[in-house]
Amino acid sequence: MWTSIDAVFGIPSSEAILRWARMGILDPTLTLIHATGLTPEAWTAMGDAGVTVSLAPTSDAQIGLESAVPAVNEALAVGIRPGLSIDVEVALASDMFTQMRTLHAIQRMRATNAAYGTEETRNRITTRDVLDFATLRGAQANALGHVTGSLTPGKEADLLIVRADDINNMPLNDAVGTLVLGSDARNIDTVLVAGNPRKWAGSLVDEDIDALREAVIRSRNAIIGRVAATL
Repeated sequence: MWTSIDAVFGIPSSEAILRWARMGILDPTLTLIHATGLTPEAWTAMGDAGVTVSLAPTSDAQIGLESAVPAVNEALAVGIRPGLSIDVEVALASDMFTQMRTLHAIQRMRATNAAYGTEETRNRITTRDVLDFATLRGAQANALGHVTGSLTPGKEADLLIVRADDINNMPLNDAVGTLVLGSDARNIDTVLVAGNPRKWAGSLVDEDIDALREAVIRSRNAIIGRVAATL
């Protein structure tokens, strides 16, 4: 059984993690989400146990979760390559392009700031790192690493095809750099899930967008009405 749990509040979460380690239940079948503000001791225990971590770069900062700093440096320091998540789609950008760019910028800011004015090496992550976090590591954090996350024989045919000749992507020189730093959801031409098209030539397949729009507006209005009735 795989378990996912928020590890948001630094000291209480750190104490719980160390307690789980002593109990022998801190293991690779556990995914800790956010992992903000954790103690070095907790991170060491997590690395030793091989747990997975799912970072939520925009959520940590926007909502203000503990330190509000995505813990990518802390994870990498103990040998954990984290996955990426969104956390709250109704309040935050719901695409992985935003999460990749946000984490890439924050980590490189931290690395440069820590070394500024010194002779220390700036250990900055790359666009390939964050693409790995958003794909394979994200799948592993959801116990789906054996199913998806990479184009590997035996896995599902899950594929996003991104147009490289759109105005914000041309001219293509570095495919990974363009994907992470230049692309967004409008550039996704085709989406295959287990080999089945869910988006084709820029349009969703077998989806009534007008009906969906009406449904979400009704839902929104109903929620607002219930809230107003309590005031």
